[in-house]
Amino acid sequence: MIELVKNDEYYEEGLPYLDGVNWHIIPDGASRAVAFENETIDVLPSGTVENFDIPRLAEMDNVCMTEEGHEYFSPFAMLWMNNREGPTADKRFRQAVMYAMDREFAKDVLWNGLGNVPLSAFGSNARFQNDDLEPYDYNPDRARELLDEMGYDGEEITILPLPYGETWTRWAEAVQQNLREVGINVETQATDVGGWNQRLGDWDYDLAFTYLYQYGDPALGISRTYLSDNIAKGSPWNNVEGYENERVDELSNEAATAFPDEEREKLYREVQEILHEDVPVGWLMELGFPTLYRCDVKNLVTSGVGVNDGFKDAWLDR
Repeated sequence: MIELVKNDEYYEEGLPYLDGVNWHIIPDGASRAVAFENETIDVLPSGTVENFDIPRLAEMDNVCMTEEGHEYFSPFAMLWMNNREGPTADKRFRQAVMYAMDREFAKDVLWNGLGNVPLSAFGSNARFQNDDLEPYDYNPDRARELLDEMGYDGEEITILPLPYGETWTRWAEAVQQNLREVGINVETQATDVGGWNQRLGDWDYDLAFTYLYQYGDPALGISRTYLSDNIAKGSPWNNVEGYENERVDELSNEAATAFPDEEREKLYREVQEILHEDVPVGWLMELGFPTLYRCDVKNLVTSGVGVNDGFKDAWLDR
């Protein structure tokens, strides 16, 4: 356990209200859920328990839940699609994958209705989202048409799940089933966190789950996924898919420093139109990461970074 104590010489007079905060280090998600149930801990930050435990915990007495506190981070789940070789190098295949996936099912069943299905590359918390784009709704027939058009011959592809818990494993299984239903020959290759990092860094995958923070502004958290000068082996967080488009590079670099905002929006709208057609990655979910806490813990989340912002305003109504 890490024990933090109140600084009596804090720069804001009268704050913080709490005498201290104890951080419990509990490696296992199920054990963290038990610790919350037996009131050993008062707060479960987002991502600390399996998603399927959240509805049960949220229904307990004196338990509140909020999705607020991630507006700045805007966690955005994606499906890396290797643009370099194999069927995934054809944009028609990547479009087919988008149409084949039942993302609303994933949201409602696997994520308990939390989060949002994104329109395209820019999440709803990002600036300059182009709302005029046609959504990639669940459409297996359109997926089959695209596969026939490209002449897909049943070549096997693999999915690399994100090894961050049971919900991600189930999501990979659901996507595998979706793709098989439209005729894609796909297998799952599970690995641990180290193996997942290694394979993405080495570009040794066909499809792979991930999520990144969009950070509100596309210049901070979105463009990094698509700029060609951000292609470099060894990292699972850059342009891992290997997407190269000179026009996207030009527009994104200009938009990063353009002025005023109307000019930035014009440039980013064109970026989104190109990405929406090319589908460099699969856009899965604007993740809803709830924080669970005792209802008598007041003013816990007061900004767009949630519990990462400290607890100076938090107090206990006990």
